[in-house]
Amino acid sequence: MIGKTMPILLLLILVRACGPEGGVSGKKIETQNARRSTLVSPPQSYTTTVGEDISVRLEYPDTARVDSVQFYMGGRLIHTLLSGAGFPGAGPVEARIPTGHEKTGKSGLRLRVYFRNGATENQSSQITLLSDLKPSEYGYSVINEYAHDVKAYTQGLQYVDGWFYEGTGNYGTSSLRRVQPATGKVVQIRDMDRSLFGEGITVMGERIYQITYKSQVGFVYDRSSFEEIRKVYYQNREGWGLTHNGAELIMSDGTNVIYFLDPELFTVVRQIEVYTDEGPADSLNELEYIKGKIWANRYYTDEIVIIDPQSGKVEGRINLKGILKAADRKQTTDVLNGIAWDEKEDRVFVTGKFWPKLFEIRLREPGSG
Repeated sequence: MIGKTMPILLLLILVRACGPEGGVSGKKIETQNARRSTLVSPPQSYTTTVGEDISVRLEYPDTARVDSVQFYMGGRLIHTLLSGAGFPGAGPVEARIPTGHEKTGKSGLRLRVYFRNGATENQSSQITLLSDLKPSEYGYSVINEYAHDVKAYTQGLQYVDGWFYEGTGNYGTSSLRRVQPATGKVVQIRDMDRSLFGEGITVMGERIYQITYKSQVGFVYDRSSFEEIRKVYYQNREGWGLTHNGAELIMSDGTNVIYFLDPELFTVVRQIEVYTDEGPADSLNELEYIKGKIWANRYYTDEIVIIDPQSGKVEGRINLKGILKAADRKQTTDVLNGIAWDEKEDRVFVTGKFWPKLFEIRLREPGSG
């Protein structure tokens, strides 16, 4: 009889000890997991300008003692504050984080707090860094006008060795073309499969790269024959514009992010977020790499922005409003899209989707009228 009742009594004791009135209560667990520290500054979401210091203030109770604090920016350890070497381990932790070497865009500030009793805590804030440059506002002059295929839904444009290479879009009409500049005549064409929506193109050496809108597939062609060398795949949700800097492909996806890709693997090597001094420069579309800068059409605008490829800062704006006259516009005329650069003669060309003309332009310095 005794042997049968003892296990039941032991079980009841264990259940009671672990219940709400026992030593391991839910309330006690919450107390153990509760944070001691509070990040007073910066707030959880904070916007500032590149070059401005971020003021940090971390508070914690008088009963706690801090051994050290590590500061991370964008995942990088940038500073460690040790007790006795800047603060006594009691009272608030205050610091200033410089941002002069940071890129524009969203980043994260994280503090790793080490208490003397062995406990650790993380505190964080999402930081948005605006450009510290006010973009230069450029005017333009039209130097020459050329014929352009009014049926071409221009997605990509490049000038190489006396020819325009043009990528067109839309389902059922996407293509790669070689175009004679003086006449606008299409002298060579490769049509894409009707299931694909063609986007940006770029000529890099003896190869032509062409991406697609939502299919996450691109193509590498022989520059002379337009024969397909291989297909390439990428993880970006959408493909928009494409250019290159001689070593990397440079790709847009309609946001304010620009991706730098390995030309063989099509993997993202790095990326930048493009910002002005006021906010993100979104809707980045067709791209061209000119004199070490990225020029980008902004979709549904008459604006081209000039971007620093290292920092993401918009250094200049070109407003091309009115370049295509009202008399040349039809019901089907679409937006400005297409930038090409003749490196040898230092000439810039622009056009648009279903435009009857292509223009050679020259920039006018700000304030020149």
